[in-house]
Amino acid sequence: MSNESTNPVENSYQGIFITETVLGNPNGSFVNNEPRNIDGRVFTTDKCIKYNIRNYIFQNSEKIEKGDDGKEVKELENFVFFYPRKTEDADDHEASFMTKDSVFEEYFDKNFDKLINSCPDARIFGGTFSFTGGEEKSIYGPVQISYGLDLIGADILSHRLGTPFSSSDGSQKTTGESKIVDHAVISYDITVNPKNSEGLLKESDLELFQEGILKGTNLRKSTSKDTDGKALVMIKFNNGRSLNIGELKHLIDVESRKITDPKDRPDNLILDFSKVKDRLDKYDDSIEKINIIKDDVTKIENFYEENDENVDVDIQGVHEL
Repeated sequence: MSNESTNPVENSYQGIFITETVLGNPNGSFVNNEPRNIDGRVFTTDKCIKYNIRNYIFQNSEKIEKGDDGKEVKELENFVFFYPRKTEDADDHEASFMTKDSVFEEYFDKNFDKLINSCPDARIFGGTFSFTGGEEKSIYGPVQISYGLDLIGADILSHRLGTPFSSSDGSQKTTGESKIVDHAVISYDITVNPKNSEGLLKESDLELFQEGILKGTNLRKSTSKDTDGKALVMIKFNNGRSLNIGELKHLIDVESRKITDPKDRPDNLILDFSKVKDRLDKYDDSIEKINIIKDDVTKIENFYEENDENVDVDIQGVHEL
């Protein structure tokens, strides 16, 4: 890791993240796993995206090696703190997890500075750290993600499921119900304000966040979820400027048609960013750079191009991360 990547982030950013779900559940409710909605209007929480990022970091971080005494023999690097960890005596198939206190004691010897230095998710998102017999600490994370907003009017579909076991011997199989969306394109606002916790967020953390939000969302595939990270736009403001230009997620128009039959899925997801550009044009003297990362089948139209005269724009594919 270069010295430059370990430098603290000094610039503020504002961003937009776009996902697409076809015949899946972008973020189920804990009550009945129904897609979260208000009178049928689908939305998602920030926690589902944060979990995707943490899960990506966890799966791709350096594995922790322990000596005969059970203590780690390597310096902890990219350790995800807010993540379920199984107890040492749990079998692979068991859902038996450690408490926050246990993780704090076993891996960090109750040393809060060691925790912060080792855990990018704590530096990125902050959190409330409350441990038995210790002082409670709260960190307002430099990176904040909004709730997600569906842009195309997803419909919620319901279907019945059968289980392999009967409710009682000899009776008919028990049934359940599953709910998914037919097609949702969901956008999130992102803000990066390093002044929330001065000097906490590193350049490498911000790089890991951008990689994790896209690749981590695509990594977490299941029959119910099936959500793809499609595009991430990060607007970097001039050094020293703390600027919030308002929410951007609702300004995006989806030009490609809503899917009503999965076999008619279009080749491209076409996003019209003209309203976003109109908003940013008012602040172009405060914008240092715009980074656009997207997959190969997502098109962003009516937005800044790489050869723009007024704004430095960098466009890359997800596979380049």
